[in-house]
Amino acid sequence: MGDRLTKRDGWRKGAVLVGVLGLSSPWTATAQDPQQDLRDCVAAARDARGVAACEKGQQAVLRDRIERWTSALSTELDARQNALLQRNSRSWQAFFDSELALLEVSLQRRNDGMGAALKPGAVTRLLEERERQLREHLQNIKHGQAAPAR
Repeated sequence: MGDRLTKRDGWRKGAVLVGVLGLSSPWTATAQDPQQDLRDCVAAARDARGVAACEKGQQAVLRDRIERWTSALSTELDARQNALLQRNSRSWQAFFDSELALLEVSLQRRNDGMGAALKPGAVTRLLEERERQLREHLQNIKHGQAAPAR
């Protein structure tokens, strides 16, 4: 008689099969961590200039997403709500500008000379937060819409 799998071996084989199916799933290819590209770029960077270039590239991506989410939100809102969105956008831009000014002041005062190297990452984090806020607002609006009549 052929070798029989023990219960433990059967579980291992099942776990490996599930893992292989999970890795070959179409969802894993499209649901990549949005920060992975930035991490890969930073890991491959050879110096501070390379890291700054990675951050600048990510900032461009985030600015594009912010524009897209804002546009998508504005199409879902009525005129009064759109006025609120525009006011919110102006307020956020004022906050962003004041944060940049404060970053300039605080990073220049660092004694270790790392201020210039840290600024791109700080700006990226601000943009990531705004992108997340807009994405959540859009998701809330989409989930708040009435279901179609049957």
